[in-house]
Amino acid sequence: MKNKIYNIISGIAICGVLLGTSLVQTGCRKEMFMPEPEGTAVPYKDSISNDLQTYLKSSPYKLFYAAWQRSNMQKELEAMGSKASVTLLVVDDAAMKAAGLDETEINKRSPESLLEVVKYHMLRDKMEPMSVQPGQLSYHRTTLLSRTDLVERINRAGSAVSFTVPYTYRHYVAMAKDSQLIINGKLCGNQKPVVVKNGIVWPVNRFLQKPEQHVLDILQGDPRFSILVAINQLNNDAWFEVAMGSFERWSGLFLTAGEWDNNVIFNSYFAPTDDAFHQAGIFTVEQLQEINSRFTPEFVFDPFYGMTGLLPTDSVLDYHNWGRLLAPKTSTGESPVFKPTVFYSNDLDETLLSNYTISVSKPDLKPAPMPLAFIREGNTIKVKVRGAKTPAATVTTADINTLEGPLHIVDRLFIPDDFKVK
Repeated sequence: MKNKIYNIISGIAICGVLLGTSLVQTGCRKEMFMPEPEGTAVPYKDSISNDLQTYLKSSPYKLFYAAWQRSNMQKELEAMGSKASVTLLVVDDAAMKAAGLDETEINKRSPESLLEVVKYHMLRDKMEPMSVQPGQLSYHRTTLLSRTDLVERINRAGSAVSFTVPYTYRHYVAMAKDSQLIINGKLCGNQKPVVVKNGIVWPVNRFLQKPEQHVLDILQGDPRFSILVAINQLNNDAWFEVAMGSFERWSGLFLTAGEWDNNVIFNSYFAPTDDAFHQAGIFTVEQLQEINSRFTPEFVFDPFYGMTGLLPTDSVLDYHNWGRLLAPKTSTGESPVFKPTVFYSNDLDETLLSNYTISVSKPDLKPAPMPLAFIREGNTIKVKVRGAKTPAATVTTADINTLEGPLHIVDRLFIPDDFKVK
C-alpha cells in the first residue's frame, strides 16, 4: 500500500516538472509581439560632445578664454581626473573689460594670478538648473580657489566632530523672480546654462571679485565705525576675563581670524555707524561703559556650568549678530548648535527668514527663532527687533563681500523695547 501511494506521488511530481518545462518552452516571448522593423537605423550621436576647453574655444567669451589659456587651467582640470564635474561661471567680454581685464591686461598678468581668477569662477560640483529656483534662500557653493594661511571648520556627514581644512572661497547663489542668477547678492544675468561633458557652464554678466579683507579690517579702516570698534574691543576684553576663556562672545563674531587660530567663521553682520549710536542718544564710548556698569556677568559652576548673562551693551549688539547669545542653554550649560546665517541682501526678506531658526533643537533645548523682522519698501531694506516698537534701521549699504561673508551697514541700533539708554 505504501509503495502504491509513493508511486502515485512520484508520478504527480514528474508530471508537474514536465508541465512546467513545457510552459517555459512554449510561453509568451517578447519577440512574438515585436513589430517588424521598418526604415533605416539612425546612428546614435551624443548631444553633449564638447568639454569645457572645446566649448570655450568656440564661445563668444573670448577674453575669459584668453585668461583660461594663459592660466593653464586645463592642466589643473585634467589633474582632477576624468570623473570631475564642475561648474564654470563664465564672464562675458563686456564684464571682463569693465573689470579691467582686456586682452592687453590679460597678457600682462602672470599665469598664477589669472589661475586665481579662473578658479574663483569655478564651482567644485555641477550646479544643475533645477537646484537654483526663485523664492529660495541663497545656497553656498564651494569654489576651486582656496588659501593655506586661513582655515575653516567642517563636519563630515553624520558626524558632530569638526576638523580644520584650508579656507575655501564660496559663492552664495540664488535666483530672482525674473530668472536672473544672483551671486553674492548681485544680479548676474539670465543666460541659459550649457551642459558639457565635464560639467556645466553658466554665463554671467558680472566679474566676480574675490574678497580680500575680514569684517573687522573694514570696520577698523572706516572712521564711521569708531564707536562700534571701540566698544567691541572693550567688551571682548571684559567678557574674556569674566568667562575665563570658556565661553565665546558671539556678539563679537567679526573678530579678525588669526588673532588665535586663523579660523574663519562664515557669517553676515549688521554694522551700526557712529550716527546709529547717536540716533539712540549715545555719543561716547564712556556712555556705553556706564551702561555696562549696570550688570557684570559672572561665571558660575552651580547649579550649572555657564554665565549668568550678557554685558548690557552686548544685549543690543548681539542683535546685530542675529541674537546668537539669546539662545537658551541646557541645565548643564550646554550651548545650542547654531545654524548658518550668511544672508545677502536678496535673502533679507520676511517671507524667507520669518520662520528661520537661529539654532537647531536638541535634547532639553528648543530651537531659537529668528529675532529680527525685515521690511521691504521698494529697493529699501529695513530691519528691526521682532515685535519691538523702536524704529526700524535702514540698510544703507549691503553686500560688502568679506572673507567671512556679507557686511551690511545700518543707520540705527537694533534696540529691544526693554533696553534703556539712560
